[in-house]
Amino acid sequence: MNGLFTVVALELFLGGGGRLTELGPVTVRMILFALCLCCAVFVAVYRPRRNDGVALALALVATYLMVHLPAVIIGVVSGALPGDIATEMQQSLYWLAAPFFAAALASQHMVARAAVLIRLSGVLMAGAYLLTLAGLVLGLVDFVWLYATLNATGEFFFRGESFFFYKGFLYLGIAMVFLLALKSPLSSVMLLVVALALVLTLTRGFVLSASFAIILMLAALKRWRAVSLAVIAIAVAALLVLVYLPSVDDSYLDQRDLSNATRRDDFAFILDNLKASTLLFGSGFGSLINGRVAIENTFLWALWRLGIAGLAFWLLPLALSLHYFIKVPARNQQHRLACAFFFGTVLVYVQTLTNPYLNNPIGLSFVLIALFSLRTISRVSAPSKSYPQRVTSEVRGGALEGTQ
Repeated sequence: MNGLFTVVALELFLGGGGRLTELGPVTVRMILFALCLCCAVFVAVYRPRRNDGVALALALVATYLMVHLPAVIIGVVSGALPGDIATEMQQSLYWLAAPFFAAALASQHMVARAAVLIRLSGVLMAGAYLLTLAGLVLGLVDFVWLYATLNATGEFFFRGESFFFYKGFLYLGIAMVFLLALKSPLSSVMLLVVALALVLTLTRGFVLSASFAIILMLAALKRWRAVSLAVIAIAVAALLVLVYLPSVDDSYLDQRDLSNATRRDDFAFILDNLKASTLLFGSGFGSLINGRVAIENTFLWALWRLGIAGLAFWLLPLALSLHYFIKVPARNQQHRLACAFFFGTVLVYVQTLTNPYLNNPIGLSFVLIALFSLRTISRVSAPSKSYPQRVTSEVRGGALEGTQ
């Protein structure tokens, strides 16, 4: 299970939407997902560990099915295209892997391994992106070849001839949160590399969500000097991403204006067409929102598709994560690790206001990993009721032995 979790986590953190590793009609992500389900069934049946979070995970899976299967039925009855219904349901099916993550992350050792994999993935992606940009600037990489190769995967989107966006870059921001929370000899250097790569993606959502999560985390850690430095750094990054770098390429400004207009239109459409029946039951999968099936804001998507119950369900992981996070004492040695996972989750939720990361494996997988990691950390950090009595007995025994 530990080995499978390591492979699955690396593929999720580095693999973007999963289409980089296609094997005929399936992808490596699909195969690993099937293995996770088989492992989860075994764990759920035999329950080799009593204190893991498998019961919670099974309850979440059951709630997921109760909330989402009616949306499939409503979509079918409403005459939505079967392909659109299947696509929307498929994007969130990674919920079924929750029991596997709960069992794999029941030990403190595996939680620490997950933190290492997140930082490693962020640094590797940042390094690859910066090297590619340098190759383009120096003429060592042919743009036409690079565009044809990457664009064919459906995972990359180019911003002119200088920059591009990769779906997996979400983990650049998450890696920054972990690098700031967990100190290591090279964390400062790695942080600079990842931060530079994040800024050069020219993605406003990434910069804003990472900035929000980082400032909140530094405040929670009471690192006020670091908060001041972070605000200055974020201001410089915002000027680069929002003002200077876009001005170099007019096509990027046109794309940004179109994106802003689309999001405004989506919000206005939902406000104008929201009914009591939609709030209660949702419109079902496959129905059109402003002439399209998919929209950028996951919370608006959940409200329109699933109703209030669906919106509450997708906010539930954040509430559970907060519940476990506040159970970790601030003076506990695990508090920094808990901060990394919790504020990484906050980053995903802020990011999903502008890009649908939460309801697909890219963001959902991290939220599930963070949720069960925080559960394990909170259990490890909780003071044992028997601890004072045991310590007193040991001290008394030692004292008597020394006296004798």
